[in-house]
Formats: sequence, C-alpha cells, structure tokens
Amino acid sequence: MMKFRDTEIGLLAGDVWLNGRLMDAPDARGLVLITERGNAKLSDSRNAYIAAVLNRHRLATLQVALLTRGEEHKAPDTWHNVSLLATRILAVIEWVRHQPKLEPLPLGCLAHDEAAGAMVRAANKAESPLKALASRSGRPDVAGMQPLRELACPLLLLTGSADVDVTAVNQQVDALLQGPHEIVILPGASHSFEEPGALERAAQTINAWFGRCLK
Repeated sequence: MMKFRDTEIGLLAGDVWLNGRLMDAPDARGLVLITERGNAKLSDSRNAYIAAVLNRHRLATLQVALLTRGEEHKAPDTWHNVSLLATRILAVIEWVRHQPKLEPLPLGCLAHDEAAGAMVRAANKAESPLKALASRSGRPDVAGMQPLRELACPLLLLTGSADVDVTAVNQQVDALLQGPHEIVILPGASHSFEEPGALERAAQTINAWFGRCLK
C-alpha cells in the first residue's frame, strides 16, 4: 500500500482563508478535490471515509471546507450562495495548479448539497479543465439550466433511493445533461448514507467512477 502524507493546509480564496487537508503520495495517479461545508475536524467527516477509499486506490485527495469558521457559525446561509462557492472552488483549483507535485495529476471534484451546483459552474469556468465530477446527495440543479447544458466534464449523480426529493431533482438533471454522465441510485440509502453499508457502497461507486475517468 502506498504511503500517503497527511497535511493540513490553508488556502487563500479572495479575502478569506479556507481550511484543507491534503493526502498525497509520490506515485498518486490522480487528485480528487472534496468539498466540505464546515470546519469540524476534516479527518472525522463522512467524506474522510470516502477519501480513505480513494487513497487506497492510489488517488490523492484534497478536502477543503468552503465556509470559514466565522461563516459557519454566524452566516450559515453562505452555504446556499452558489456563485460564492463556485468562486472558492475555482480558487482551490488555481492553487492546485501552482503546486509542482500536484499540477501534473488529472483532477476531479466531489461535492454534495448546493456545493454540487457550484462545482458544475466552476468546471465550466476553470482554465485548467477538470477530468471528472461526482455529486453525492448533491443539488447540481442550482447551477442553472445553461451551465448544466454546457457541461462537458463527465458527471456522476449519486443519490440514495430513500432521499426522495434529491433523487427526483437528480433525475431531472440526468435528463437535461448533454455531456457524458451517469446516475446511480443506491437502494435504501438516505441523504447522508447513514444506513449500514450505505457509505461503503457510495465510496465504492465514487472510487470506480474516478478510477475510470482520472487517467
């Protein structure tokens, strides 16, 4: 098994600093940017489990909290500001492209909730193209119809069948997308994939997707 280095980092996005956690190794075959909402210990988040699965399959990961600690506690509605979140994702992508060890790696992005819509907008605007996107219980619809129609980057839409409203929205997005995409609905899984085995199945699906796309 590859030895991954666990590094806490700070990323400048406009006039704020975002907290991040980078797991990288010299022989990684790709990098996945994983957007988080808040600033609880990133190594304890549900996405940290998914990151560990990706790491085991030689994919480096960069978890980034898109909200500052102040916003998380005093302005939580910032999480619904899709334009702002897209700008911050673009800043993270730009940071990656200025890191000599990371820049050569094919780059993907994983997001949930409204950040999935911000991810779509960022993918359309990024100067360095993303190779693949994955939405876990996400709302890519909030990107808007035009950004979804213009999306050329492959997109995975992953939801749980018990997450009825989000699954319905993702099915509408699936019908709208013109670029390469795939929709996966995990039977019995809820929004947070809290059921026994659900998060494991979600992680395996996400890993298989990035394994195919980040070459």
